[in-house]
Amino acid sequence: MRPTAVLLDLDGTLSDSAPGLVASLRHMHAGLGWPVPADDELRRWLGPPTATTLAERGHDAATVERGVALFREHLVDGGGLWDQEVYPGIPDLIADLHAAGVPTSILTFKLQEDAEAVAEHLGLRDALGAVHGRIASDDGLSKAPLIARALAELGVDASPAVVMVGDRRHDVEGALEAGVTGIGVTWGYGSRTELEASGAAHVVDAVDDLRRLLLP
Repeated sequence: MRPTAVLLDLDGTLSDSAPGLVASLRHMHAGLGWPVPADDELRRWLGPPTATTLAERGHDAATVERGVALFREHLVDGGGLWDQEVYPGIPDLIADLHAAGVPTSILTFKLQEDAEAVAEHLGLRDALGAVHGRIASDDGLSKAPLIARALAELGVDASPAVVMVGDRRHDVEGALEAGVTGIGVTWGYGSRTELEASGAAHVVDAVDDLRRLLLP
């Protein structure tokens, strides 16, 4: 059975944005006077908002605020936001979901204005029903409120027939909290172990495998 709606994470699911994000994290660490970790370590930051990760690591509010400002300094002013590429097969999948009449939206922890700009930059905007990013009232801890807001705007009820696709545990956990199905993908920044432990209904290794689940 085809899903009643598909919500797609952005970073690590639709596009490989690691080059720009990791460079922005390097800039943040250097600006805070911290040792700059290896890129593999910095990739573990990718997924939740930077402010959330900083707070979870025990930093005070002033450090979190300064860290986010430095991160965005490189991301926005330094061009890190544009240093990314769509994964092969993703544009065709989104176009086919659109052609099949399946409401489809980006659902990301990126700020709304950043998400809109990136979707346009990557050439994905026209085939998407909507783009849903984080707004000021979101706490950045769970994707469930974003999912609820997206479904309300799409006019679709939350149910297991709705699918949230993502590469990190936050995508799957948010899906389960919101009452929808979570599907994990392994080509991003999480691992199969992380996604399975989070309760993903399926974990796929290739876009073609995802297509078979979404467009049976």
